[in-house]
Amino acid sequence: MTTTQSRQSGHEPERPVLVDLDEGTCWGLLETAGVGRLVWVDADGPVAVPVNVAVSDGAVVIRTAAYSAMAREVDDSRVALEVDDLDHESRTGWSVLVRGVARVLFEPAPADAPTAWPTGSKSATVRIRPTRVTGRRLAAPATARTTAGTQPS
Repeated sequence: MTTTQSRQSGHEPERPVLVDLDEGTCWGLLETAGVGRLVWVDADGPVAVPVNVAVSDGAVVIRTAAYSAMAREVDDSRVALEVDDLDHESRTGWSVLVRGVARVLFEPAPADAPTAWPTGSKSATVRIRPTRVTGRRLAAPATARTTAGTQPS
């Protein structure tokens, strides 16, 4: 039965449940993400840009151009990184938020650095040392009751 058919018959389908994720589950999801949004504050306010990400030695790693706004503005700054995966049809998914301090290093790419999708030189590495890692999952009610690493939100 589709959602439209359920509504027409007077039967509302079970809605997804929001649950908090433990830190270990968040790290596991971070390792699968590949793409996220890095957020920092510049003179005009918050900035959010999509980035390719990797996890390395308890940190999040991003490669960028040495002349980018990111490389100029995030060094030794508090930043946030958000990654997620959503299924619009089932209205389920997850989101992980990493808060921490970014360091910009001008060095050859580490072996476990992400491969940036855009072309061009990516000679700077942004390494985020997390101070807090949190996440939430929007899960089908039955899944939310049985999923390890989750707590009702």
